[in-house]
Amino acid sequence: MSIHHMGQKVTFADIKTRLPHESWMYTQNEAHDGEFDAEEVWLHSGDLQISELLLDEGPFLIMVEGNLTVDRYIGNTESDAAASNLVVLGDLTTPYMLVGGQEIYITGNLVVEDMFWGDYNHGELTVKGNVEGGLLVSTEQYGIQVQGQRKVKRQVEEWEDLGPWQGFNMLELFVPECVIDEDTEEPFPWREEMLKRLQQGQPIIHREYIQAAGIEPNVPDWFEDHRVSAANIQCLTHPSLLPVREDDELLNSYEFWLGEQFCRASVYGDEYTEGYFRSLYFQGEHGCALLLKVEPADQASGTPDKDAEQAVNPVWMLSGAYRYVNRENSGWSEFSENSPADIQQLSINGWNTLLQSVSNYQYARTLISPQLIRDLLALPIVEPYDDYYDDDRHGLWIGDFYFAFRQAGQLCDDVPQPAMLRIGREYTDAQGETQVEKYFFTLHQHADGTEIVLIEYSAQEDEDEDEPVLLELHYAGGSQLLHAVQLLERGRKELIQANEDLLNGELPYGVDSFAKRYWKSKGYLK
Repeated sequence: MSIHHMGQKVTFADIKTRLPHESWMYTQNEAHDGEFDAEEVWLHSGDLQISELLLDEGPFLIMVEGNLTVDRYIGNTESDAAASNLVVLGDLTTPYMLVGGQEIYITGNLVVEDMFWGDYNHGELTVKGNVEGGLLVSTEQYGIQVQGQRKVKRQVEEWEDLGPWQGFNMLELFVPECVIDEDTEEPFPWREEMLKRLQQGQPIIHREYIQAAGIEPNVPDWFEDHRVSAANIQCLTHPSLLPVREDDELLNSYEFWLGEQFCRASVYGDEYTEGYFRSLYFQGEHGCALLLKVEPADQASGTPDKDAEQAVNPVWMLSGAYRYVNRENSGWSEFSENSPADIQQLSINGWNTLLQSVSNYQYARTLISPQLIRDLLALPIVEPYDDYYDDDRHGLWIGDFYFAFRQAGQLCDDVPQPAMLRIGREYTDAQGETQVEKYFFTLHQHADGTEIVLIEYSAQEDEDEDEPVLLELHYAGGSQLLHAVQLLERGRKELIQANEDLLNGELPYGVDSFAKRYWKSKGYLK
């Protein structure tokens, strides 16, 4: 049953004092001498359950003084200026809301099991309580105000964000009939078809893409076994994992934090160096530290003339030591099966974390070609942004993305830095707070001459913060690693298109004057 057959027909003047005084309709009417007083209102007193609610051709306002449950959906086709506003003085529950162009005000909680989609800046949703459900979408600057908590599985500001920021794209989310994907540059949802299918009781989305927290990568295990052994420590300190070592350096290592777990893998010297060893160092959240070390059993000779077979295949001696870094006068003690329980747990946690992280690292190096980053940094549009450490010359906005560039060899504190591309954005999280997040794609060379694109993430709250805490996704892995790769692909397309537009005489929006002068001087602009 529809509310159209149940509501009492009254005027806005009859019910305006019952409206929330913060609502747009109430404040607008008060400020403009009762301009809505004569408008028609359909009013229902008490709780109401109906099958569907269309807001296209109804009265100026539909008002429910109680809880409203709509079994199928609430929707309207035209989001620019929908006919009916909606006020619920209680809770509102429905599987779908496809709205826009009107005020929707709920004094209780809003529960939308599958999807809320508000479109266009002429519409606004206000919820005094909590919002719960699946997908919460606001496109074309649609306003969502929630005074309680947002307990939704995913929040999207623009449909284009689904791929890079949510782990799946529009074509995966909707059934094919609900997406227009022919003769268009980008696919877009077909609202009219969605409403038609909802009226017929047919699905419009694949629910698994709302429920899923993210697609996890299928990471191959890089190790034949997971035993604590000299062979595995050799694998963990392989030159393909270590950075390039300076000529005067004897110690070479890589290290990272994952949560409260710290790991470091090191090589000291080489097989012809006195004191040569390979080691792993773990530190846990409670300040306990563990050092595992392998070294040749006989280093007496240490000369190139030493027996060749022993030099290539030495007999390794494995040892371990532990200490508590936060205690005064805490020296190293021998690690054994009788060591304290927290040290034993650290050995398990540290070892497992390092093995998984190295497998993630070897997987991450297959995802992005270093040449792709070089090609993007070589585009004409990038050239004037030649100082990553300068407030103005480090990058520019293109659409919804901010691109920053660092060319290979640029100095920071007199130290040459590797080439790096940074892509970031501002967004509104599920709690309605504005957040800043950035992804860093950095070229990195190993001791054996191979390369990788390091992939790092920063959720930076303060734009003035010089050194944000970075999550090293190439070690952490997980769905966010795939998100970063998807983001780079979309960013690559945006940057290449902007470069083509530049060469055709179309400047990026709001570009800096120094960049315009540079492009003109190079002949890129006519």
